[in-house]
Amino acid sequence: MTKSLIYYHRSYRKITRPRRLFLFQFLLVVVPITLIILIFYPEITKQMCLIARNILLPSFPPGALEIIQQTFLLNKDVYLLIGPESYPSTLTSFISSLVMLVLIFILQGVKIDKNIAIFATFLAVIHMSSTIYFTLVPYMFAYTFTDFAELYVKTIICIWLFIPCIMSMAILPLPASFFPKLFLIILTLIYSFIFTTLRYAIFLYILSKFSFIYMALLFFAFGPLIDFIYIVGIYAVYTTYLAQKLKANELVWKWLC
Repeated sequence: MTKSLIYYHRSYRKITRPRRLFLFQFLLVVVPITLIILIFYPEITKQMCLIARNILLPSFPPGALEIIQQTFLLNKDVYLLIGPESYPSTLTSFISSLVMLVLIFILQGVKIDKNIAIFATFLAVIHMSSTIYFTLVPYMFAYTFTDFAELYVKTIICIWLFIPCIMSMAILPLPASFFPKLFLIILTLIYSFIFTTLRYAIFLYILSKFSFIYMALLFFAFGPLIDFIYIVGIYAVYTTYLAQKLKANELVWKWLC
C-alpha cells in the first residue's frame, strides 16, 4: 500500500519550546512545592508513622511500637516509627549464608535474562555479606531500629524535595498544557507518600519479626534507592501517551537539517 505522505524519521525532529517560558514554569512549580514540603514534612512524617502503626498494631503487643522525634532540616522535627529489635541466631545466620552461596552459583548457570541474573546475584551477595557478619561478629552490629528508621525517613524527605525538580525538568519542556503537567508532578508526590508509608510498615514488620539480618537487603533491594523506578515509570507512561497524541502534529516539531 502506497502512502500519500511519508514523514521524516523522528530522529530528525526536535520539540520547540521557548526557554524563558520553561524557566518561568520551572520556578513556578519547584519553588512553591519545595517550600510546602519543607514546611509540612514534620506533619507528613507524623501521619506516615501513625498510618504505619495502625496497620501493624494487630501484629504487635501493646506498647511495642513507638513514635519518636528527631531534628532535621530547618531545625524541624521529623517523626520515626520504631519497633522491637530482633537479632538472628548464629545458626540461622550460618545456614542463610550457605543458602546464599548456593544461590549465587545457581544463578550463574540458570538461563534467564542477563540483567535479572546480575541484579539477583547482587542482592544475594548483599544478603550473604549480612549473614556472614551475623555469623562471625554479631556483637559488633552497631545499628539500631532508630538508626534504620532515621536513615529511611530522612532519605525519603530528600527524595520528596528532589521529585519536583527532576520531574519539572523532564516534563515541563514537553508540548502540552501546563496544568496536566503540574497535576502529574503532584500525583507523583502523592504516590510517593502512599508507597513510602506502606513500605515503611512492611520493613518494620520484617525487621521486628524476622530480625535485622534482612536490614541491608531491604534497604538496597526495596528501599529509597529504587524510588527512581516509579518516577521514571510515570514519566514514561506520560511521554508515550503524549508522543502518540502529537506524532502527526507538524506545528509541534522542528525538523533538523
